[in-house]
Amino acid sequence: MPSNPSTATDTTLRDQRFALYPEEIWFCLATFLFVVGLFQWGSILRSTLLKRCRENKSPDEESTSSSARPPKRLSLARLPLAAVNIFRVVAFRWTLEFGSYVINIAEVLVTIAYIALLLAWTFINTTDLEGNNFSVSYWSNRAGMLAASQFPLVTALGTKNNIVSLITGITYEKLNYVHRVTARSCFGLLFIHAGSEIYNYDNFQSALQEAWLRLGVTALVALGILCVVSLRVIRTEAYELFFYTHFLAVLIFLSCAYFHTKAIHGSVWIWPSFVVWALDRCIRLVRLVVSNHLYFGFTRRSGSLHATTELLCEDFVRVRLRRPPHFHWSPGQSAYLIMPSVSTLPFEAHPFSISSIDSSLFH
Repeated sequence: MPSNPSTATDTTLRDQRFALYPEEIWFCLATFLFVVGLFQWGSILRSTLLKRCRENKSPDEESTSSSARPPKRLSLARLPLAAVNIFRVVAFRWTLEFGSYVINIAEVLVTIAYIALLLAWTFINTTDLEGNNFSVSYWSNRAGMLAASQFPLVTALGTKNNIVSLITGITYEKLNYVHRVTARSCFGLLFIHAGSEIYNYDNFQSALQEAWLRLGVTALVALGILCVVSLRVIRTEAYELFFYTHFLAVLIFLSCAYFHTKAIHGSVWIWPSFVVWALDRCIRLVRLVVSNHLYFGFTRRSGSLHATTELLCEDFVRVRLRRPPHFHWSPGQSAYLIMPSVSTLPFEAHPFSISSIDSSLFH
């Protein structure tokens, strides 16, 4: 029988948008990161230049310039900087409280914008050539592919050494909120994808005989478990359960997702997640060896490997140790410490807030 021209054209449109829309999502995200990075690095450059100008001025010049300085006037050139400062105050200092959970306005805006972006590109242009609005054939697989295209970003946001932190200057701890938002948003898209596939199949149970479909279901279940154990109440009360379940579930999820997408449309969006994760582990291993060269036996200094702990109260432990000469930090940062003599696993690390000042920065 001759093929239906309308059906053939619908298939062509679906395939084109199926490949194009994940790239457009990434273009929007890359543009956003570029703008944030531009402001971040521009602010750093401006602060550095001002600092050098002050250092180059002699005390006499500084006294003369300060005494002869005219009164400040409103300058149009300062309006962009003023706008940025106002936005920072509103975005990062204004907060919303939901019980014991507190989030700032910036996190709210990022969450809403990201979810809106994914949903818009999932359901846009889903009217088929016969005039059926929101045709399932258009958005079903597209939802799954859009979710898959975000896996490298989700993985990167969950690592301690990622390019997003480098571009934006936002620390890993603060980006962890965005990591959870992106992961749960992807779970929502995959749930839409799976539900529509069940709706499309006349006999879904018989279709489960296909290995690629069973792998997809397994991946969705693993991600669902991840979303549950990552809830704040579980992370707070049973962090070790969350940590080991997270590691195992991520491995199962990405492996099953890789073979599920490879069997249908190729796994171009999945394998970069493994690369991002492996790169982070390699960087962490190098930093571990460099920061602890005394422990690994490259050099030896008496008492340099010892640490003292003091229980100040039920939920507060103070650890004192000698820092490596090349280890520097900024106010508010934390460090992951490994104590092989008391740890359950050889490289079990826990975060500790740094309460001292890096005195080397003032020399």
